[in-house]
Amino acid sequence: MQQHHAPFRLLLPALAGGAMLFPAATLAQDGQPEDSDGGVSGFIALGPALSPEYEGASDYEAVPLIISRIEGYGLGLEIDGLDARLNLRNRPGLQFGPSFTYRPGRDDVSSNAVDRLSEIDDAIELGGFLRYQFVEVLRPQDELELGIEVLADVTGTHDGLTVGLGGGYATFFAERWRFGFDAGLTFASDDYAETYFGIDGADSARSGLSAFDAEGGLKDVVAEVSLGYAISERWGVVGRLEYTRLVGDAADSPVVDDEGSPDQVFAGLAVSFSF
Repeated sequence: MQQHHAPFRLLLPALAGGAMLFPAATLAQDGQPEDSDGGVSGFIALGPALSPEYEGASDYEAVPLIISRIEGYGLGLEIDGLDARLNLRNRPGLQFGPSFTYRPGRDDVSSNAVDRLSEIDDAIELGGFLRYQFVEVLRPQDELELGIEVLADVTGTHDGLTVGLGGGYATFFAERWRFGFDAGLTFASDDYAETYFGIDGADSARSGLSAFDAEGGLKDVVAEVSLGYAISERWGVVGRLEYTRLVGDAADSPVVDDEGSPDQVFAGLAVSFSF
């Protein structure tokens, strides 16, 4: 089962449905988030979504869309699906902190050929992010972010790492509406590529797919749009549409080229509560 991951694991909690989506969390004059209660504030958004069954699949499954951001005491906890990061400098300018990802394994999938490949266990990846946030770039209460994130497997599932580069812009329009656009790309190591896209001789014999030696490099390019609407001071709705294009050996692997698709789409709609 493939759960949703943020395209480059950096910007979406802030831009696609972040604390500035609703009137309850606005920007102070110095550009920092302003908490009207003087304590912890944030939001949580939950709803249904459709996601590829596994990375490179052409079959889709229903998954939960989970987005949350909690701010307080100069810190920011950001959760997007199975990704989480702790922002240790939660204010405009340079931001950084640790990152966490839970990556589900691959087994019991719709493609008979891929299902006959060796099972891939779940993986836990740890790392960190570094980004720079600009506020009030073109208009009041907009955000522009550029960043990088590095994640490494700590469970021995693929023993590899990924590097994500990305940027995003979000702004209010028509008072209650908020629009966000994000774009990014992901590089993967040889170990990661071989685990998820490689096929050795034994797997080739079991599945009927050609043997394939997958090498690392640029793995995917991603673009996403999001739209949020504030129903009231506390409640709102946020929609997300994400397109990922697998490239390089990820796209050339028989797992994708023969049995799946390099074009990956994620779409979800969630109800958000701000506090």
